[in-house]
Amino acid sequence: MGLVQLDNQTAYRPEALIGADQSGLRYLGWNVPPEELVHIPEHWLQFPEPEASLHYLLGLLYIAFTIFSLVGNGLVIWIFIAAKSLRTPSNVFVINLAICDFFMMAKTPIFIYNSFTKGFTLGNLGCQIFGFVGSLTGIGAGATNALIAYDRYNTITRPFEGRLTQTKAIIFICLIWAYTIPWGVLPLLEIWGRYVPGKCYAAILGQILSYIFPSTPCFD
Repeated sequence: MGLVQLDNQTAYRPEALIGADQSGLRYLGWNVPPEELVHIPEHWLQFPEPEASLHYLLGLLYIAFTIFSLVGNGLVIWIFIAAKSLRTPSNVFVINLAICDFFMMAKTPIFIYNSFTKGFTLGNLGCQIFGFVGSLTGIGAGATNALIAYDRYNTITRPFEGRLTQTKAIIFICLIWAYTIPWGVLPLLEIWGRYVPGKCYAAILGQILSYIFPSTPCFD
């Protein structure tokens, strides 16, 4: 399937995204109101809308992922709070990672809702919330994993003098968030970059399934 060339005026008229190449196909963004369509990069408006079944499959998968993640990470947080013996310096990093993962998936209902409605249903506000929370928790989790690796390295290579204190652990956590927060806030305020809708994961899922099962409908 070749790409369809759309000019600025066409891109901002959803009705023009239905059969824009006289084929009758619906293109990404066809069901988005004009006032919301301006937030979507024109690049994504050139691609056909994926099959509805792919949206629904993705929504169901993320429902399962969300339940497992919220329950699992919620239990880690609850056990850490309830059991004083587990409040060790090393476990401070683990609990920070659990908090990041918990909130990473706590925003997923936005994605699930959009999957079942097959569109940009929650608009630019939903995009900003999804992007902001995802940025904070994603970068925070990555930095926390690096600190966990550093702590394990010190524990193995310097078992006596490499022990971490509670104060140092808390300082490291503060440094993580001091590094992470600007990366989340600056795009939110559009001071440096901005959050915009990205890849259509249903289309990507279609591509993956087409390689596994060649008879699966797929759009190039």
